[in-house]
Parts: sequence; structure tokens; C-alpha cells
Amino acid sequence: MSFLFQSLLTVGLPLVAVPTVIHLINLRRRRKVEWAAMDFLLESQKRNKKWILLKQLLLLALRTLAIALVVLMLAGPVIPSDWGRLFGRGVTHHVLLVDDSYSMSDQRDQRSVFDEAKRVVLEILRQADGRAEQQLVTLLRFSDCRRLSAGDAAEWERRPLDAQLLAELESLLGKWRPSETDAGPSDALQAAQRLPEPQADETTIAYVVSDFRRPQWQEQAQLAQAAQRVSERVSQLRLIQCVEQLHDNLAVTRLAPESGPRAAGIETWMELAVANYGERAAAAVAVTVEQDGARLPAVVIDEIGPGEEVAQRFRATFADAGAHELAASLESDAVELDNVRRFALEAPASYPVLIIDGSVDRDDSYYLANALSPGGKNLGGWAPQIEPASFLRKYEQLARFAAIFLLDLPRIDEAEVAALEDYVRRGGGLAIFVGPQTGRDFFNRQLYRDGEGLAPAPLDVPTQLLRDAEPGVADVVVSDHPVFRVFAGQRNGFLPLATVDFFYALDPTWRAPLAGDVTTLAKLRNDAPLVMEKRLGEGRVIVQLTKLSPQPTQLGVWNNWSLNPVFPVLVNELVGYLSASRDAGEAHVSGLPLTLELPEEEFEPEFEVTPPRATAARSFAVAAETRDGRHVGELSKPADCGVWKVELRTRDGKEVLRYLAVNPPRGEGDLHFLDRTEIAERLPGVDYEFMQSSELGGDDEQLAGIRLQDSLLYALLAALVIEQGLAYAASYHAGGAGRAA
Repeated sequence: MSFLFQSLLTVGLPLVAVPTVIHLINLRRRRKVEWAAMDFLLESQKRNKKWILLKQLLLLALRTLAIALVVLMLAGPVIPSDWGRLFGRGVTHHVLLVDDSYSMSDQRDQRSVFDEAKRVVLEILRQADGRAEQQLVTLLRFSDCRRLSAGDAAEWERRPLDAQLLAELESLLGKWRPSETDAGPSDALQAAQRLPEPQADETTIAYVVSDFRRPQWQEQAQLAQAAQRVSERVSQLRLIQCVEQLHDNLAVTRLAPESGPRAAGIETWMELAVANYGERAAAAVAVTVEQDGARLPAVVIDEIGPGEEVAQRFRATFADAGAHELAASLESDAVELDNVRRFALEAPASYPVLIIDGSVDRDDSYYLANALSPGGKNLGGWAPQIEPASFLRKYEQLARFAAIFLLDLPRIDEAEVAALEDYVRRGGGLAIFVGPQTGRDFFNRQLYRDGEGLAPAPLDVPTQLLRDAEPGVADVVVSDHPVFRVFAGQRNGFLPLATVDFFYALDPTWRAPLAGDVTTLAKLRNDAPLVMEKRLGEGRVIVQLTKLSPQPTQLGVWNNWSLNPVFPVLVNELVGYLSASRDAGEAHVSGLPLTLELPEEEFEPEFEVTPPRATAARSFAVAAETRDGRHVGELSKPADCGVWKVELRTRDGKEVLRYLAVNPPRGEGDLHFLDRTEIAERLPGVDYEFMQSSELGGDDEQLAGIRLQDSLLYALLAALVIEQGLAYAASYHAGGAGRAA
């Protein structure tokens, strides 16, 4: 037998002698006085002496036992598992749920928190090994629990523990490394609920061995319910925390084009963001940037406050058409995995832009196409393609366009509107320029559709902007939106050159939705909206409430917007912003399945895959399945961080290289952890035991044995009840004599 609090025995066991000492003291305090009236009492005492002495000894023993039970109960006795058989416990099943999310790679005394977790697991197994009682082991990592939720079986489930299995598990744990996932306690607790019900003579002890980071415990109600269900299924639920100190940590949380990617040879503004998860400000944070293996100038962030995320811009140019990669990395700190973030894209020679022009003389598309591609040379990386409205019926082709423009369009049919909505919801960018040909009823009924459609607001009627009597007041007031960055700066003189004479007013009964998915990017000097944006699904819609072309109409000239010297820059920024949500490179997260989809009519279904940091010998072939006109191939079930290289072959025999960037999930680098009190607040009503891993030493047996506090408490209550009854029986009561008098 062992005790959780051995020191209490040293202090408490001597107290067992207190009742005996008090009894002896009371005997010495009595003074013998002989007198004649006591003779008959002495005679009676002689006849009942043995029975009285027996009651007194029993009373003394019960009082001594009560004190001993209190001391033993507070000391926390634990009997080895082979003793448990005397109490009807035939089998002990140890269910070990081990956190292997990448926050467990946090370094502690030159050892990771995950190393400490493995030590805890081995200690539990060693204590359980060699017991006379049968020991069963189920061992699960948090990252495995996600896979089990899909119906897979656990590899190490209900395995009988013996010397051979212990040796296998020691070898297995030596090879374990923290995963690249953010798998949390919710996955583990749900997996524990799916384990088979314990047998009748089985004691199940579930252990959650984790760092208990605060971000993983945000879903408090869900976790409390899962923990409650687990505690009801098992005999004991034990939470073992493997971290005691918070370390500062920085993480690269974003690396992507700021306003959408550009074609090959076009300078692109990239944005990277760094989060400070520590308790102190980080100064002069240098981020190393590499493009296709070549180092670019480092990006330096002056200061990042505790708990803050700071973004910084830098320029990059992808010189040639084809696959490219970028990597941004920080210096080493507590967690290495989130110090690097990667971006990959396939830069084409140009991006196609679809223009649907409904104006009378197609004058709107003339100005727009020349701004995007002066002289038809695609110098900006955009390839405008002007088509009639009927082109929208080719639904399957819309996905290849970086953005779609609708210019002064009278109307389109419902199927074409549905195709545009699907394009935007999937991440496409749509720009709508109104004009004299715009069908207001169609716009409000089909495009706005009571706030459910593409348009951000319903139209009223074309309205003239009256000339202001105050000179020097610009017609247009822009926000700090990325599209209008060209107008930034106090000395910029281009914005006052923009004049607006006619615009579409909004329906006066319209009110902006509370959801916040509709914003005004630019206003007129009379405070009427001019440029509005709506977020729809994964995509964006921008509406300009004035005509694009400066050519005269029946009302007159609407504006000189497209004659402004910065109009080409403005249009290029607009297309880049619209395309950002769909062509910024696919976001792949480590630990999740990695798949590749290809158009069936363009590519062969077989391709070669090279994982990150792999040699050519580790490359493997993938035969994709073809369904619904697309090849779908699974590269990896749990994807590792890095850049995956895929060698494709087109239908005409051309070889194409494509990169897929896989990054760690954000937020797992936040190393703030819960203490004992915070865990109790998140698990109200759940029966569990909590301990620090440092409390589990090599000579402890409590995790492999059976604790007796409850049994001792019941025994103490029984002893006290019997003691009270015996004390009453052994004492003198004058109640009967009083009643006789």
C-alpha cells in the first residue's frame, strides 16, 4: 500500500494514542473514598465488571479507530491493483489520451512538453506492469482521435499489458513526435466515448495527458458535456498537465498577396503578418523572406505588443510563368513549426478578365479594356475578353476568369444571374458599373433581390450632382480601401480632377444591413454613395453607381472618371482586389487531407507527387478518380507542412509543375495555459482528478492502484455511529428514576 500524502502519516498516526492517553489520565484523576453505602454497589460491580470493562474497551477502540481512519483518509491510501481483487476489481483498463498538437513542442528545460507527456505515459505503464491483476492499455494521440471520428479502429486498443507490450510501447513512444495539427481535447474526449463499454469486473481509468492550452478550451460548454459523458463511462477521469511555465512565442500567421496575385513579370504587393503570443513586447522583429530558394530583403517589424498581430507589406515579382513559392520565417523560439509560413501559386502569362458590355456603342468596355491592357499587350498581366451577355450561359467557363465586369447592362436571364451568384460565392470577384441602359427594375428584382442577391442596395433613379457653390471641394471622397490607394497622400492632386455629373441614387427606403456585409467605399460630396461593396459567400461584388465611360448620353456626360490619369492604376487595383479571394493561392492546412482537383478535359488523371523535404526516392504516383468532369486525387490523408510538388501532364503531352503550400493551423502557437482553478471553471459538475506531471515520480503508485478515500469515509461514518450508540449504552442515565419519583 502507498499514500498520496506520506507526510500526513508521520504527523497523524501518533494522534491515534490520544484516546488511550485521555483514558489513563481520567483513571489517575479518580480518588478512592470508602463508605458503607457503597458496599452493595461494589458487589454489583463485581458481578458486571467483565461486561462493563468490555464496553469500555470497545468504546476506546472505536475512538482510536475513528482517529486512525481520519488520518488514513487524509493521507490518501492507494492499494496496488492485485489487492483490488479483494474488492471485486478483476481488470484495470488504462485509457491514455495524449495531446500531440504542435503546442506540445514547447521547450521546457531543454526538453519539450511532449517529452514530458511521454515520460508520464511510460511511468503509468511501468507502474501498471507486473501487477497480479490483469492490466489493459488503450493508447491514443489527439491527432489519431480525429481519424477515429471517421470510423477507423485504434491501433493500440485494449491490449493486455505485459513485458513484451511494455517494450513495444517504449519503442513506439521514443519515435513519437508532436504532430503538425491543432487537434484538441474535444477530439480526444469524443474518441473516448466511442470505445467499447467496460466489462462487469473492469475498472476503467481515463487519463488526459495535455498542456491544457487556453485556445483549445474555448468551446467550454461542448468540452464540459464531453468530459461529463466520459466521466460517467469510466471509473476515474484523470487530467495530467505537463506544462508549468509560459514561454513567449512569435508566429507568422499570414503570407499572401495583398490585393490578389499578378501575372508573371508583374510586381505584386505581398503581405505577411506576425502574431506575438507572449507577455512582453517584441521589438525589431526580422522576418526572412525567400522566393524560389533565393533570399529577398528581410522584412522588419518595429514592435509587436503582447497579444497583437502586425502586418507588413513587401514587393515580389514572379519573373516567369509557372509554379513559384515564397517562404517567410522567424528566428527560433519556443515553438518552431509556426515560425515559417509558405505561399505557392502558378503565375500565368496573364489572367483573363471577362467584360460584358451592355452600353449602346460598347464605349464602356473600350475604356476598361485599354486601361487593363494598353495596346492589347497585356502589360498589366490582365487579358480582357469582351463578350455579349449570352456568354454567361457558358457557366462552366466562368471559373477561369480572375474577375467579371457587367457594364451598363439592361438585363440578363435568371439562369445567368444564378451562374454569377455561384461564381461569386465560390470566391469570384464581380464589378457592376451602372449607366443609362441599366434596367432599374431588373437590377432591384434580380440583382438586389431584397438583399439576398449580388447587388448591395436597390437603385432609385439617375440623379444630377448639383454644383457646389464652395470652390475647391472634390466631387468624390474615397476611403482608405486598397482599391483607392492610388489617391492616398496629402499631396495627391488627382482626386480633385475627378468630376461626377450624374449618378444613380439609392432607394430612400433602403437601410444598410446590420450584418456588416455591405460597405461604402467612396461617396460623393453630397454624402450619397458612389462605390459600394458586398461580401457574398467567399467572393466580392463592387458596384459603381455612375457610368464608366465619359462619352455623352441623352442625359449628358456622367463623369470624367476614366479620363483621370490614375484610372489605369485604379482599374488594375480593382481587378487585383476582386481576384484576391479566388486566386491568392489555395490555403491548405497541415494534418488535414490534401487533395488536388484538375479539369478532365485539360489533364491526364495520373501525376507524380513529391512531399516536402523528400528525396526523389520518396516521390509517388497518384491515380486520380474522375467524377463530374474533374480528376480528384488524394495526395495525403494528414498533410505535412511545406511545399508539395506535383508533376502533371496535359492532354496534349505538355508537362506542368504545380506547387501546393501546406501551413500549420493558426492559433496553436498561443501558449497560455489553464491552471487548476480555470479548468474547474470549465468543467463544472464533472468528476475528475487533476495533477501536475511533476507530481508523478518514479516511486508513485497511485496512478496504477485503487484509492480508498471513499471507502475510508464510509468506514469512519459507521465507526462514529457505533461509537455514539455504545457510549450511550455505557453511560449512566437518570431518566428512569426521575419518572418514578
